[in-house]
Amino acid sequence: MLMAGAPLPDTRAILPRPAASDDRSWPALTGQKAIDRFKIYCSYMAIQGEAPDQGRPNHSCSGGRTVVPSSDYLKSLVDIEAGRISPEIFIDEDIYRLELDRVFGRNWLFLAHDSMIPKPGDFFSTYMGGDPVVVARQPDGSVRAFLNACRHRGMRVCRAESGNTKSFFCTYHGWAYDTAGNLINVPNLSDAYKDRLSLKDNGLIPVARIESYKGLIFGNFDATAPSLEEHLGDLKYYIDGWVDQVDGGIEVLPGVVRWTINANWKLAAEQFAGDTYHAPTSHASSLLSFGPPFEGKDGAHVAFREGHGESFLFKRHTRFSEDPLSLYNDAKLEAAKARVGDRAEFVANFTAFPAFSGLPGSSNIRVWHPKGPNKFEIWSFTVVDKNAPPEAKKAMQVSASFTEGPAGVVETDDGENWGLIGAILEQGHQARKMRWNYQMGDYPATGHEEFPGAYRDSFFGEAGHRAFYRRWLEFMTSEEWPVLTQEERDAFNKPGA
Repeated sequence: MLMAGAPLPDTRAILPRPAASDDRSWPALTGQKAIDRFKIYCSYMAIQGEAPDQGRPNHSCSGGRTVVPSSDYLKSLVDIEAGRISPEIFIDEDIYRLELDRVFGRNWLFLAHDSMIPKPGDFFSTYMGGDPVVVARQPDGSVRAFLNACRHRGMRVCRAESGNTKSFFCTYHGWAYDTAGNLINVPNLSDAYKDRLSLKDNGLIPVARIESYKGLIFGNFDATAPSLEEHLGDLKYYIDGWVDQVDGGIEVLPGVVRWTINANWKLAAEQFAGDTYHAPTSHASSLLSFGPPFEGKDGAHVAFREGHGESFLFKRHTRFSEDPLSLYNDAKLEAAKARVGDRAEFVANFTAFPAFSGLPGSSNIRVWHPKGPNKFEIWSFTVVDKNAPPEAKKAMQVSASFTEGPAGVVETDDGENWGLIGAILEQGHQARKMRWNYQMGDYPATGHEEFPGAYRDSFFGEAGHRAFYRRWLEFMTSEEWPVLTQEERDAFNKPGA
Protein backbone atom coordinates (compact mmCIF):
# COMPACT_ATOMS: atom_id res chain seq x y z
CA MET A 1 0.00 0.00 0.00
CA LEU A 2 1.59 3.25 -1.13
CA MET A 3 0.49 6.58 0.21
CA ALA A 4 -0.68 8.90 -2.53
CA GLY A 5 2.33 10.86 -3.66
CA ALA A 6 4.79 8.84 -1.54
CA PRO A 7 8.11 7.90 -3.19
CA LEU A 8 8.76 4.30 -4.09
CA PRO A 9 11.06 2.51 -1.67
CA ASP A 10 14.81 2.66 -2.21
CA THR A 11 15.51 -1.05 -1.92
CA ARG A 12 19.16 -0.44 -1.10
CA ALA A 13 17.99 0.44 2.40
CA ILE A 14 16.17 -2.82 2.99
CA LEU A 15 18.20 -5.51 1.21
CA PRO A 16 21.75 -6.54 2.15
CA ARG A 17 24.49 -4.94 0.07
CA PRO A 18 26.69 -7.26 -2.02
CA ALA A 19 29.88 -8.50 -0.43
CA ALA A 20 32.97 -6.32 -0.85
CA SER A 21 34.46 -8.86 -3.24
CA ASP A 22 31.45 -8.55 -5.50
CA ASP A 23 32.26 -5.88 -8.06
CA ARG A 24 28.65 -5.51 -9.21
CA SER A 25 27.22 -2.02 -8.90
CA TRP A 26 24.34 -1.43 -6.50
CA PRO A 27 22.12 1.15 -8.19
CA ALA A 28 18.91 2.48 -6.71
CA LEU A 29 15.91 0.67 -8.12
CA THR A 30 12.74 2.50 -8.95
CA GLY A 31 9.37 1.75 -10.47
CA GLN A 32 8.10 -1.82 -10.71
CA LYS A 33 11.53 -3.32 -9.98
CA ALA A 34 11.56 -1.57 -6.61
CA ILE A 35 8.10 -2.87 -5.79
CA ASP A 36 9.00 -6.42 -6.86
CA ARG A 37 12.18 -6.43 -4.79
CA PHE A 38 10.32 -5.05 -1.79
CA LYS A 39 7.75 -7.87 -2.09
CA ILE A 40 10.58 -10.43 -2.15
CA TYR A 41 12.04 -8.83 0.94
CA CYS A 42 8.68 -8.93 2.72
CA SER A 43 8.19 -12.60 1.90
CA TYR A 44 11.68 -13.37 3.20
CA MET A 45 11.08 -11.47 6.43
CA ALA A 46 7.76 -13.23 6.95
CA ILE A 47 9.52 -16.61 6.65
CA GLN A 48 12.08 -15.44 9.20
CA GLY A 49 9.24 -14.53 11.57
CA GLU A 50 10.10 -10.84 11.51
CA ALA A 51 7.91 -7.89 10.59
CA PRO A 52 8.82 -5.72 7.61
CA ASP A 53 10.73 -2.54 8.26
CA GLN A 54 8.65 -0.55 10.72
CA GLY A 55 9.88 2.59 9.06
CA ARG A 56 7.70 1.69 6.08
CA PRO A 57 4.28 1.14 7.68
CA ASN A 58 2.35 2.01 4.55
CA HIS A 59 3.75 -0.59 2.16
CA SER A 60 1.84 -3.80 1.59
CA CYS A 61 3.71 -7.05 1.09
CA SER A 62 2.07 -9.53 -1.23
CA GLY A 63 2.81 -12.95 0.18
CA GLY A 64 3.99 -11.49 3.49
CA ARG A 65 2.15 -10.08 6.47
CA THR A 66 -0.66 -7.60 6.16
CA VAL A 67 0.37 -4.15 7.32
CA VAL A 68 -2.27 -2.48 9.49
CA PRO A 69 -2.82 1.06 8.18
CA SER A 70 -2.22 3.62 10.90
CA SER A 71 -4.94 5.99 12.09
CA ASP A 72 -2.94 8.97 10.90
CA TYR A 73 -2.61 7.46 7.44
CA LEU A 74 -6.35 6.73 7.22
CA LYS A 75 -7.18 10.25 8.36
CA SER A 76 -4.91 11.61 5.64
CA LEU A 77 -7.06 9.80 3.08
CA VAL A 78 -10.47 10.92 4.35
CA ASP A 79 -10.93 14.65 4.95
CA ILE A 80 -14.59 15.10 5.80
CA GLU A 81 -14.38 18.81 6.54
CA ALA A 82 -12.81 19.55 3.16
CA GLY A 83 -15.04 17.05 1.36
CA ARG A 84 -12.06 15.25 -0.17
CA ILE A 85 -11.43 11.50 -0.15
CA SER A 86 -8.59 9.48 -1.63
CA PRO A 87 -9.60 6.58 -3.91
CA GLU A 88 -7.00 4.47 -2.08
CA ILE A 89 -9.75 3.51 0.39
CA PHE A 90 -11.57 1.78 -2.47
CA ILE A 91 -8.68 -0.37 -3.74
CA ASP A 92 -6.07 -0.95 -1.02
CA GLU A 93 -5.82 -4.55 0.22
CA ASP A 94 -4.67 -3.63 3.72
CA ILE A 95 -7.50 -1.15 4.18
CA TYR A 96 -9.95 -3.81 3.03
CA ARG A 97 -8.58 -6.34 5.54
CA LEU A 98 -8.93 -3.78 8.31
CA GLU A 99 -12.53 -3.13 7.20
CA LEU A 100 -13.39 -6.79 7.66
CA ASP A 101 -12.27 -6.52 11.27
CA ARG A 102 -13.32 -3.04 12.34
CA VAL A 103 -16.34 -2.30 10.15
CA PHE A 104 -17.90 -5.67 9.37
CA GLY A 105 -16.56 -7.38 12.48
CA ARG A 106 -18.46 -5.17 14.91
CA ASN A 107 -21.37 -3.57 13.07
CA TRP A 108 -25.03 -4.43 12.68
CA LEU A 109 -25.33 -6.36 9.41
CA PHE A 110 -28.58 -7.40 7.74
CA LEU A 111 -29.14 -11.16 7.82
CA ALA A 112 -32.73 -11.88 6.78
CA HIS A 113 -36.37 -10.91 7.21
CA ASP A 114 -38.77 -12.73 9.50
CA SER A 115 -40.81 -13.85 6.49
CA MET A 116 -37.79 -15.71 5.10
CA ILE A 117 -37.55 -18.05 8.11
CA PRO A 118 -41.10 -18.22 9.53
CA LYS A 119 -41.10 -21.76 10.98
CA PRO A 120 -38.84 -23.56 13.50
CA GLY A 121 -35.98 -25.18 11.60
CA ASP A 122 -36.12 -22.67 8.75
CA PHE A 123 -32.68 -21.35 7.83
CA PHE A 124 -31.01 -18.93 5.44
CA SER A 125 -27.33 -18.89 4.45
CA THR A 126 -25.68 -15.51 4.05
CA TYR A 127 -22.48 -13.59 4.86
CA MET A 128 -21.28 -11.15 7.47
CA GLY A 129 -18.41 -9.38 5.78
CA GLY A 130 -16.41 -12.21 4.25
CA ASP A 131 -17.62 -14.86 6.70
CA PRO A 132 -20.38 -17.33 5.78
CA VAL A 133 -23.12 -17.56 8.41
CA VAL A 134 -26.36 -19.47 8.87
CA VAL A 135 -29.47 -17.84 10.33
CA ALA A 136 -31.95 -20.28 11.87
CA ARG A 137 -35.37 -20.07 13.52
CA GLN A 138 -35.42 -21.86 16.87
CA PRO A 139 -38.24 -24.01 18.34
CA ASP A 140 -39.15 -21.18 20.73
CA GLY A 141 -39.48 -18.70 17.85
CA SER A 142 -36.22 -16.90 18.51
CA VAL A 143 -33.47 -16.51 15.91
CA ARG A 144 -29.85 -17.57 16.16
CA ALA A 145 -26.96 -17.26 13.76
CA PHE A 146 -23.49 -18.78 13.68
CA LEU A 147 -20.46 -19.16 11.47
CA ASN A 148 -21.06 -21.66 8.71
CA ALA A 149 -17.79 -23.40 9.56
CA CYS A 150 -17.28 -26.71 11.35
CA ARG A 151 -15.22 -26.51 14.53
CA HIS A 152 -13.10 -29.45 13.36
CA ARG A 153 -11.58 -28.16 10.10
CA GLY A 154 -13.69 -25.16 9.15
CA MET A 155 -15.73 -26.88 6.44
CA ARG A 156 -19.22 -25.53 5.72
CA VAL A 157 -21.90 -27.31 7.71
CA CYS A 158 -24.69 -25.93 5.53
CA ARG A 159 -24.29 -25.98 1.77
CA ALA A 160 -27.86 -25.02 0.92
CA GLU A 161 -29.08 -21.46 0.42
CA SER A 162 -32.23 -21.93 2.48
CA GLY A 163 -34.65 -24.57 3.68
CA ASN A 164 -35.84 -26.37 6.79
CA THR A 165 -33.80 -28.81 8.84
CA LYS A 166 -33.32 -30.39 12.23
CA SER A 167 -29.54 -30.35 12.05
CA PHE A 168 -26.49 -29.20 10.11
CA PHE A 169 -23.96 -31.77 8.94
CA CYS A 170 -20.32 -31.40 7.94
CA THR A 171 -19.68 -33.49 4.84
CA TYR A 172 -15.93 -33.62 5.53
CA HIS A 173 -15.69 -35.63 8.77
CA GLY A 174 -19.33 -35.97 9.75
CA TRP A 175 -19.67 -33.68 12.76
CA ALA A 176 -23.31 -32.66 13.24
CA TYR A 177 -24.91 -29.67 14.95
CA ASP A 178 -28.46 -28.76 15.91
CA THR A 179 -30.15 -25.58 14.69
CA ALA A 180 -28.87 -23.72 17.75
CA GLY A 181 -25.28 -24.53 16.73
CA ASN A 182 -24.66 -27.13 19.45
CA LEU A 183 -22.42 -30.07 18.53
CA ILE A 184 -24.64 -33.15 18.83
CA ASN A 185 -22.75 -35.94 17.10
CA VAL A 186 -19.15 -36.89 16.32
CA PRO A 187 -18.53 -40.13 14.40
CA ASN A 188 -16.52 -42.74 16.32
CA LEU A 189 -16.34 -40.48 19.34
CA SER A 190 -15.19 -43.24 21.69
CA ASP A 191 -12.57 -44.74 19.38
CA ALA A 192 -11.25 -41.49 17.92
CA TYR A 193 -11.23 -39.33 21.03
CA LYS A 194 -11.46 -41.90 23.84
CA ASP A 195 -14.48 -39.90 25.05
CA ARG A 196 -12.23 -36.95 25.87
CA LEU A 197 -13.78 -34.51 23.38
CA SER A 198 -16.22 -32.02 24.91
CA LEU A 199 -19.29 -31.62 22.73
CA LYS A 200 -20.32 -28.60 24.78
CA ASP A 201 -17.11 -26.72 24.04
CA ASN A 202 -17.14 -27.36 20.29
CA GLY A 203 -20.38 -25.83 19.10
CA LEU A 204 -20.48 -23.54 16.11
CA ILE A 205 -19.17 -20.01 16.70
CA PRO A 206 -22.26 -17.89 17.44
CA VAL A 207 -23.02 -14.43 16.16
CA ALA A 208 -22.88 -12.55 19.45
CA ARG A 209 -25.96 -10.38 18.98
CA ILE A 210 -29.18 -10.94 17.03
CA GLU A 211 -31.81 -8.21 17.03
CA SER A 212 -34.61 -7.19 14.70
CA TYR A 213 -36.54 -4.08 13.78
CA LYS A 214 -39.93 -4.33 12.07
CA GLY A 215 -39.07 -7.86 10.95
CA LEU A 216 -35.61 -6.94 9.61
CA ILE A 217 -33.09 -9.24 11.32
CA PHE A 218 -29.56 -8.01 11.96
CA GLY A 219 -26.52 -9.67 13.50
CA ASN A 220 -23.38 -8.34 15.17
CA PHE A 221 -20.18 -10.16 16.17
CA ASP A 222 -19.49 -7.46 18.78
CA ALA A 223 -21.16 -8.32 22.08
CA THR A 224 -20.43 -4.83 23.43
CA ALA A 225 -22.12 -2.89 20.61
CA PRO A 226 -25.09 -0.62 21.35
CA SER A 227 -28.52 -1.96 20.45
CA LEU A 228 -29.71 -2.18 16.86
CA GLU A 229 -32.32 0.50 17.48
CA GLU A 230 -29.71 2.87 18.89
CA HIS A 231 -27.55 2.22 15.84
CA LEU A 232 -30.42 2.89 13.42
CA GLY A 233 -31.28 6.11 15.24
CA ASP A 234 -33.57 8.50 13.38
CA LEU A 235 -33.43 6.34 10.27
CA LYS A 236 -36.12 4.27 12.01
CA TYR A 237 -38.62 7.05 11.31
CA TYR A 238 -38.11 6.65 7.57
CA ILE A 239 -38.13 2.85 7.74
CA ASP A 240 -41.44 3.08 9.61
CA GLY A 241 -42.85 5.21 6.81
CA TRP A 242 -42.14 2.35 4.46
CA VAL A 243 -43.06 -0.79 6.42
CA ASP A 244 -46.05 0.58 8.38
CA GLN A 245 -48.13 1.83 5.46
CA VAL A 246 -50.58 -1.08 5.64
CA ASP A 247 -51.70 -3.69 8.15
CA GLY A 248 -49.42 -6.71 8.23
CA GLY A 249 -46.27 -4.87 7.25
CA ILE A 250 -43.94 -6.26 4.60
CA GLU A 251 -42.61 -9.63 3.51
CA VAL A 252 -39.77 -10.81 1.30
CA LEU A 253 -40.75 -12.91 -1.69
CA PRO A 254 -38.88 -16.21 -2.20
CA GLY A 255 -35.67 -16.06 -4.15
CA VAL A 256 -32.57 -13.91 -3.83
CA VAL A 257 -30.98 -12.40 -6.93
CA ARG A 258 -27.17 -12.27 -6.73
CA TRP A 259 -24.57 -10.81 -9.05
CA THR A 260 -20.98 -9.62 -8.87
CA ILE A 261 -19.45 -6.22 -9.58
CA ASN A 262 -15.70 -5.68 -9.95
CA ALA A 263 -15.53 -2.62 -7.74
CA ASN A 264 -15.44 -1.68 -4.07
CA TRP A 265 -18.60 -2.20 -2.00
CA LYS A 266 -18.52 1.36 -0.64
CA LEU A 267 -19.24 2.81 -4.09
CA ALA A 268 -22.65 1.15 -4.02
CA ALA A 269 -23.36 1.86 -0.35
CA GLU A 270 -22.57 5.57 -0.70
CA GLN A 271 -24.74 5.90 -3.80
CA PHE A 272 -27.79 4.59 -1.98
CA ALA A 273 -27.02 6.92 0.93
CA GLY A 274 -28.24 9.84 -1.15
CA ASP A 275 -26.65 10.05 -4.60
CA THR A 276 -29.64 11.10 -6.66
CA TYR A 277 -27.40 13.53 -8.53
CA HIS A 278 -26.30 10.73 -10.86
CA ALA A 279 -29.81 9.78 -11.94
CA PRO A 280 -30.55 12.47 -14.59
CA THR A 281 -27.28 11.59 -16.34
CA SER A 282 -26.72 7.88 -15.75
CA HIS A 283 -30.39 6.92 -16.02
CA ALA A 284 -31.50 9.54 -18.55
CA SER A 285 -33.07 7.13 -21.02
CA SER A 286 -34.86 4.96 -18.47
CA LEU A 287 -36.19 7.90 -16.45
CA LEU A 288 -38.00 9.23 -19.51
CA SER A 289 -40.32 6.23 -19.31
CA PHE A 290 -41.22 6.91 -15.68
CA GLY A 291 -42.38 10.52 -15.96
CA PRO A 292 -41.23 14.11 -16.37
CA PRO A 293 -37.72 15.10 -15.23
CA PHE A 294 -37.29 15.99 -11.57
CA GLU A 295 -35.39 18.85 -10.00
CA GLY A 296 -33.66 19.39 -6.68
CA LYS A 297 -36.71 21.14 -5.22
CA ASP A 298 -38.80 18.01 -5.80
CA GLY A 299 -37.21 16.21 -2.87
CA ALA A 300 -34.73 16.28 -0.01
CA HIS A 301 -31.79 14.37 1.41
CA VAL A 302 -31.07 13.50 5.03
CA ALA A 303 -27.82 12.51 6.74
CA PHE A 304 -27.54 10.72 10.06
CA ARG A 305 -24.70 10.87 12.56
CA GLU A 306 -24.68 7.06 12.74
CA GLY A 307 -23.44 6.97 9.13
CA HIS A 308 -26.76 6.40 7.37
CA GLY A 309 -28.14 8.45 4.51
CA GLU A 310 -31.40 8.82 2.61
CA SER A 311 -32.83 10.89 -0.20
CA PHE A 312 -36.38 11.00 -1.50
CA LEU A 313 -38.79 12.58 -3.93
CA PHE A 314 -41.84 13.94 -2.17
CA LYS A 315 -44.37 12.41 -4.56
CA ARG A 316 -44.49 9.62 -7.09
CA HIS A 317 -44.25 10.61 -10.73
CA THR A 318 -47.25 10.55 -12.98
CA ARG A 319 -48.03 7.09 -14.34
CA PHE A 320 -49.26 6.32 -17.81
CA SER A 321 -50.97 2.93 -17.44
CA GLU A 322 -53.59 1.10 -15.40
CA ASP A 323 -51.23 -1.69 -14.37
CA PRO A 324 -51.96 -3.73 -11.19
CA LEU A 325 -49.18 -2.05 -9.21
CA SER A 326 -50.37 1.49 -9.96
CA LEU A 327 -53.95 0.54 -9.19
CA TYR A 328 -52.89 -1.02 -5.88
CA ASN A 329 -50.79 1.99 -4.87
CA ASP A 330 -53.67 4.34 -5.69
CA ALA A 331 -56.12 2.25 -3.69
CA LYS A 332 -53.97 2.15 -0.56
CA LEU A 333 -52.70 5.74 -0.66
CA GLU A 334 -55.25 7.48 1.56
CA ALA A 335 -55.14 4.76 4.22
CA ALA A 336 -51.33 4.76 4.08
CA LYS A 337 -51.21 8.55 4.50
CA ALA A 338 -53.46 8.24 7.53
CA ARG A 339 -50.91 5.87 9.06
CA VAL A 340 -47.57 7.43 8.10
CA GLY A 341 -48.38 10.86 6.67
CA ASP A 342 -46.47 12.25 3.71
CA ARG A 343 -43.95 9.42 3.91
CA ALA A 344 -46.51 7.26 2.10
CA GLU A 345 -45.72 9.12 -1.13
CA PHE A 346 -41.93 9.21 -0.84
CA VAL A 347 -39.84 7.65 -3.58
CA ALA A 348 -36.78 6.96 -1.46
CA ASN A 349 -33.39 5.30 -1.38
CA PHE A 350 -31.33 4.74 1.76
CA THR A 351 -28.28 3.07 3.22
CA ALA A 352 -28.10 1.88 6.80
CA PHE A 353 -24.41 1.91 7.65
CA PRO A 354 -22.48 0.00 6.59
CA ALA A 355 -23.93 -2.25 3.90
CA PHE A 356 -27.74 -2.52 3.96
CA SER A 357 -29.67 -0.45 1.41
CA GLY A 358 -33.16 -0.11 0.10
CA LEU A 359 -35.35 1.28 -2.64
CA PRO A 360 -38.80 1.06 -1.06
CA GLY A 361 -40.41 2.65 -4.11
CA SER A 362 -38.97 -0.14 -6.25
CA SER A 363 -39.90 -2.93 -3.79
CA ASN A 364 -36.25 -3.69 -3.27
CA ILE A 365 -33.75 -4.13 -0.45
CA ARG A 366 -30.19 -5.28 -0.88
CA VAL A 367 -26.92 -6.10 0.84
CA TRP A 368 -23.44 -5.26 -0.45
CA HIS A 369 -21.27 -8.28 0.41
CA PRO A 370 -17.53 -7.49 0.11
CA LYS A 371 -15.45 -10.07 -1.75
CA GLY A 372 -12.17 -8.17 -1.93
CA PRO A 373 -10.99 -4.59 -2.26
CA ASN A 374 -12.24 -4.52 -5.85
CA LYS A 375 -15.12 -6.99 -5.87
CA PHE A 376 -18.49 -7.24 -4.17
CA GLU A 377 -21.70 -9.21 -4.53
CA ILE A 378 -25.13 -7.62 -4.67
CA TRP A 379 -27.84 -9.64 -2.94
CA SER A 380 -31.22 -8.26 -3.94
CA PHE A 381 -34.54 -9.08 -2.26
CA THR A 382 -38.04 -8.22 -3.49
CA VAL A 383 -40.14 -6.72 -0.70
CA VAL A 384 -43.94 -6.44 -0.90
CA ASP A 385 -46.85 -5.55 1.36
CA LYS A 386 -47.68 -8.79 3.12
CA ASN A 387 -51.45 -8.42 2.70
CA ALA A 388 -51.38 -7.14 -0.88
CA PRO A 389 -53.40 -9.16 -3.43
CA PRO A 390 -51.42 -11.73 -5.43
CA GLU A 391 -51.59 -9.74 -8.66
CA ALA A 392 -50.12 -6.69 -6.92
CA LYS A 393 -47.30 -8.76 -5.41
CA LYS A 394 -46.51 -10.19 -8.81
CA ALA A 395 -46.47 -6.70 -10.29
CA MET A 396 -44.09 -5.52 -7.55
CA GLN A 397 -41.77 -8.42 -8.33
CA VAL A 398 -41.83 -7.70 -12.06
CA SER A 399 -41.23 -3.99 -11.44
CA ALA A 400 -38.27 -4.69 -9.16
CA SER A 401 -36.71 -7.02 -11.72
CA PHE A 402 -37.37 -4.65 -14.61
CA THR A 403 -35.67 -1.70 -12.94
CA GLU A 404 -33.29 -3.03 -10.28
CA GLY A 405 -32.46 -6.58 -11.36
CA PRO A 406 -29.01 -7.43 -12.79
CA ALA A 407 -30.36 -6.75 -16.29
CA GLY A 408 -32.69 -3.96 -15.16
CA VAL A 409 -32.97 -0.72 -17.09
CA VAL A 410 -31.59 1.22 -14.11
CA GLU A 411 -29.28 -1.31 -12.50
CA THR A 412 -27.17 -1.92 -15.58
CA ASP A 413 -26.23 1.76 -15.62
CA ASP A 414 -25.04 1.60 -12.02
CA GLY A 415 -23.12 -1.63 -12.52
CA GLU A 416 -21.32 -0.20 -15.52
CA ASN A 417 -20.36 2.94 -13.60
CA TRP A 418 -19.02 1.05 -10.59
CA GLY A 419 -17.18 -1.51 -12.73
CA LEU A 420 -15.42 1.11 -14.84
CA ILE A 421 -14.31 2.97 -11.72
CA GLY A 422 -12.99 -0.31 -10.31
CA ALA A 423 -11.03 -0.99 -13.49
CA ILE A 424 -9.42 2.45 -13.43
CA LEU A 425 -8.31 2.03 -9.82
CA GLU A 426 -7.09 -1.53 -10.27
CA GLN A 427 -5.03 -0.81 -13.36
CA GLY A 428 -4.09 2.81 -12.87
CA HIS A 429 -1.49 4.65 -10.83
CA GLN A 430 -1.99 8.37 -11.34
CA ALA A 431 -5.73 7.94 -10.80
CA ARG A 432 -5.09 6.72 -7.27
CA LYS A 433 -3.34 9.97 -6.41
CA MET A 434 -6.51 11.98 -6.92
CA ARG A 435 -8.75 13.34 -4.21
CA TRP A 436 -12.39 12.79 -5.09
CA ASN A 437 -14.84 15.61 -4.48
CA TYR A 438 -17.58 15.09 -1.87
CA GLN A 439 -18.57 18.74 -1.40
CA MET A 440 -22.11 18.73 -2.80
CA GLY A 441 -24.66 19.82 -0.23
CA ASP A 442 -21.90 21.13 2.02
CA TYR A 443 -24.09 23.81 3.52
CA PRO A 444 -25.86 23.96 6.89
CA ALA A 445 -28.77 21.60 7.42
CA THR A 446 -32.04 23.41 6.79
CA GLY A 447 -34.00 21.14 9.10
CA HIS A 448 -37.68 20.18 8.99
CA GLU A 449 -40.24 20.19 11.77
CA GLU A 450 -41.53 16.75 10.80
CA PHE A 451 -38.55 14.87 9.38
CA PRO A 452 -35.66 14.04 11.76
CA GLY A 453 -31.96 13.84 10.95
CA ALA A 454 -29.75 16.43 9.29
CA TYR A 455 -32.36 17.42 6.70
CA ARG A 456 -31.42 19.45 3.61
CA ASP A 457 -34.08 20.82 1.30
CA SER A 458 -32.67 19.60 -2.01
CA PHE A 459 -32.92 16.23 -3.69
CA PHE A 460 -29.27 16.62 -4.68
CA GLY A 461 -26.45 16.47 -2.14
CA GLU A 462 -23.68 14.42 -0.59
CA ALA A 463 -24.31 15.02 3.10
CA GLY A 464 -25.19 11.33 3.44
CA HIS A 465 -21.89 10.40 1.80
CA ARG A 466 -19.91 12.53 4.21
CA ALA A 467 -21.82 11.08 7.17
CA PHE A 468 -21.08 7.58 5.86
CA TYR A 469 -17.33 8.20 5.59
CA ARG A 470 -17.16 10.09 8.87
CA ARG A 471 -18.55 7.00 10.59
CA TRP A 472 -16.39 4.67 8.49
CA LEU A 473 -13.29 6.56 9.59
CA GLU A 474 -14.36 6.42 13.24
CA PHE A 475 -14.67 2.64 13.08
CA MET A 476 -11.44 2.22 11.14
CA THR A 477 -9.42 4.27 13.64
CA SER A 478 -10.99 2.90 16.84
CA GLU A 479 -10.03 -0.22 18.77
CA GLU A 480 -13.59 -0.49 20.12
CA TRP A 481 -17.07 0.51 19.00
CA PRO A 482 -16.96 4.32 18.66
CA VAL A 483 -19.87 5.30 20.89
CA LEU A 484 -21.93 8.35 19.94
CA THR A 485 -23.47 10.64 22.53
CA GLN A 486 -26.88 12.24 22.19
CA GLU A 487 -25.15 15.60 22.25
CA GLU A 488 -23.18 14.61 19.13
CA ARG A 489 -26.36 13.54 17.38
CA ASP A 490 -28.20 16.73 18.31
CA ALA A 491 -25.32 18.94 17.17
CA PHE A 492 -25.12 17.07 13.85
CA ASN A 493 -28.87 17.43 13.19
CA LYS A 494 -29.22 21.04 14.33
CA PRO A 495 -30.47 23.35 11.57
CA GLY A 496 -27.76 25.77 10.58
CA ALA A 497 -25.01 23.43 11.82
